[in-house]
Amino acid sequence: MKGLIIYQKRDYERNCDYVKWMCEVGRKKGCLLNLMFLEDFFANGLKPDCDVDFVINRSRSYEASLIFELNNVRVFNSSCITLLGNNKLAAYKYAKDKGFRFPEVYMSWKGKNNVLSKPVSGHGGIGISMLEDVSSDDRDKRLNQEYIKNTVGDARFYIINNKIVHAVLRRANGRLVSNFSRGGVCEIFKYSNSQEETVKRFIEDISIDYAGVDFLVTCDGELIFNEIEDVVGSRMLSFLGINNTTDLYIDYIVNEIGKCK
Repeated sequence: MKGLIIYQKRDYERNCDYVKWMCEVGRKKGCLLNLMFLEDFFANGLKPDCDVDFVINRSRSYEASLIFELNNVRVFNSSCITLLGNNKLAAYKYAKDKGFRFPEVYMSWKGKNNVLSKPVSGHGGIGISMLEDVSSDDRDKRLNQEYIKNTVGDARFYIINNKIVHAVLRRANGRLVSNFSRGGVCEIFKYSNSQEETVKRFIEDISIDYAGVDFLVTCDGELIFNEIEDVVGSRMLSFLGINNTTDLYIDYIVNEIGKCK
């Protein structure tokens, strides 16, 4: 069984150990994984003799997923999830259609206080600031939305095969963003039955192979949709000593591809 892992070159630099880990786990389970950079794929395509059974797309490019899907190659995650995970407006549209609350996106923000500004395609808490701190040159590439204050943190639900396998609560620790890689603190999130049902209802109409689904948690326990992390990391799980996601994910992939043979 052969597969490709696709990354952008800039992202691979900080994720090379994770790629090695996935390749090692895959090898133990009879699955040969090779790395390919997104830039090389779009420049040169695949070699004629490069026959693969599946692709793990961690490049954030839904176009790459679509190319493989059009050629009948199974992609983890699908182009749908990659789009929802890397275009916040598409994700909010999905949430709106499902009837889920999310931070309001403003068409006009004049006269409003506490307006959060973030890149439409951003991830990892990069580029997020209050509106008054954003230069006018960048505002056409960003979305401006409600900043919700009364939260106890940001819950990430780790989803494999549309099932919750872990949940972590992140706190901003005095900062604007709660991302662990940007100074946030984390703990295991002991979610309630009603919160679990909320997450299940949110993902019931999409098919997630492996992603993080993030919700703001209010003081009274309400979950407010925040974003889908298509290229979800597992540093918090390792920090908390509960990281078995790589084994679970590879097991799932091997089982899925085995069904097709």
